[in-house]
Amino acid sequence: MKTLTDEEWKLLSDLISDHFGLVFPATRRALLEHRLRARLERLHLTSFAEYYRYLVCHPERQNELRELPILITNNETYFFREAHQFRLLTRHLLPELSARLRARPLRILSAGCSSGDEVYSIVISLYDWSDNPGGTAWQVDACDLNRQRLAQARDALYEPSHLRACDEVMRAAYFDQKDGRFALRRKFVTGTRFFELNLAATNLQFPNAPYDIIFCRNVLIYFSNPAFDGVISHFYQALADHGYLFLGHAESLIGRRDDFRPVRHQGSIVYEKKARITR
Repeated sequence: MKTLTDEEWKLLSDLISDHFGLVFPATRRALLEHRLRARLERLHLTSFAEYYRYLVCHPERQNELRELPILITNNETYFFREAHQFRLLTRHLLPELSARLRARPLRILSAGCSSGDEVYSIVISLYDWSDNPGGTAWQVDACDLNRQRLAQARDALYEPSHLRACDEVMRAAYFDQKDGRFALRRKFVTGTRFFELNLAATNLQFPNAPYDIIFCRNVLIYFSNPAFDGVISHFYQALADHGYLFLGHAESLIGRRDDFRPVRHQGSIVYEKKARITR
């Protein structure tokens, strides 16, 4: 099979950006070629140009566009990644939000949830929230583009590498060992909902909004600037007034949005949605 040419790289990277918001600049060109090569062989295609035409013109193109995210998305994740953010959640934000949660459940969204490590880190943190007043109820939603990762999240069965930030006490408290892997105890799965969603879709809607808190960490770093801004605008719409948005350490709204207020707690930053001004 021929190598990826400049023209093919431009065609495929533009298509991927248009459909999924993801960018593959020159520094990630080799990665894109590596991830697509096996798929071309499986489809009996001899060039990346043929694959591009398949995505654009073939009768099965819609099915292939559902396969493509499985090939190109980065799914590096583990439990309690950037653990300081979960401490910020339970020690500062939840006590502040508890007053408004007397009449309804706390609602949290994990966007770009991959295999569910972040989702269940949130749920475990909620169970360990020692100051939960009167047993506040919650609902944790989670979405991702990659349906294979969503299936893994629903199974809640993990390789040891996913627990590399968990000590032995945490492993014993939250998981059962099963054939060399770790099964999350079922009580931590209760109250979660997973669904497939493309964050770059122009008609993006979150059916269970508004949310009090949205996590979208280490996802938007791979998005184009227009796609990044579009997703943040959708998050703004999906958040309750004065709700909070968590981003990854390499992602920031400072200097690029004025509808969120950065809030700092002991070195961590979370973004508070500013209420709309009505006239």
